[in-house]
Amino acid sequence: MYKKILVSGAITLILVTGIGSQVQAASEFKPKEEIFLQGADLNANQLEQTKEQLGVGNNVTTYRVTNIDVVQYTGTEYDYIHSSALIKPKRFTRGVDVEIETPKNITRISREQYMNAAITSGIQDATIKIASVDPVTGEGALTGIYKAYEAQGQRLNPQDIQNAHQEMNDLARISEHHQNSEGYSDEALNEAVADMKVQIAEAKAAQQQINSTTINNIVNQTLNERGLNKILSDNEIAMIQNIMMNVSKSDVLHQDPAAFKKQANQLKDKIQHQASDKLAQLKKYDTEETRNFFQKLWDAIVAFFTKLWHWLTSFL
Repeated sequence: MYKKILVSGAITLILVTGIGSQVQAASEFKPKEEIFLQGADLNANQLEQTKEQLGVGNNVTTYRVTNIDVVQYTGTEYDYIHSSALIKPKRFTRGVDVEIETPKNITRISREQYMNAAITSGIQDATIKIASVDPVTGEGALTGIYKAYEAQGQRLNPQDIQNAHQEMNDLARISEHHQNSEGYSDEALNEAVADMKVQIAEAKAAQQQINSTTINNIVNQTLNERGLNKILSDNEIAMIQNIMMNVSKSDVLHQDPAAFKKQANQLKDKIQHQASDKLAQLKKYDTEETRNFFQKLWDAIVAFFTKLWHWLTSFL
């Protein structure tokens, strides 16, 4: 079976709002127009189908992403590039939205994972539409970032991009492992991750020292508040701590912590609103787990004193 990659690297075409060789402030990374990123290997019929799925209009700025681009930016070779994306600037609202127009064909990465990774990369105030004419797992969603900023002369910190890509893969791996775990949802995990980013941005804005202890405390407290610590393994929690340490060192956070916080807060609020039922399931699970713990503790105490009573009365 041929390898395929989701080239929604158009995500980062929203970063091309200015020309310059220096790293731009996070507030500059906003789209000014609709931009279509076309999988270079689509035939004419597939291209028209993709444009229809994404709602691409006439005279939209278009970039083609080839396999050479993918090899250059990720080091991975694929047989052909079919998947595409459309970036739309937000006029009156804020935050990053992702719409997967072909959900059956994006088999691994969720919209929440895309949004969190986009924020880590520095993307702001955009709607991103993603579509593929055939099934792909979707990990390559940020591939086009390098081509986008290079083509437009706008420099984006490569390490931030790599960290965002790693974050997306790690969160996907955790969600795959717990897809059948009671109370767990990908939305709940990503809401917690967005909240952690808010707290890190607040600490940065307040010029607080941020070290491994700070990060571990933020991660552990946030997971504990939601009961996710009872579901995730120690290794998975360590993965999240590493993600947040990378966030704390990111160029986009250092340049504009207030803007970073705003984007992360928007995502957290969005998930809380759109996935309130799944967050409630986690809370219910956490409450039941706590109740079961105290019930077991009480049962053990009762059993102990019952045995003690029987032992004492045996001498009478």
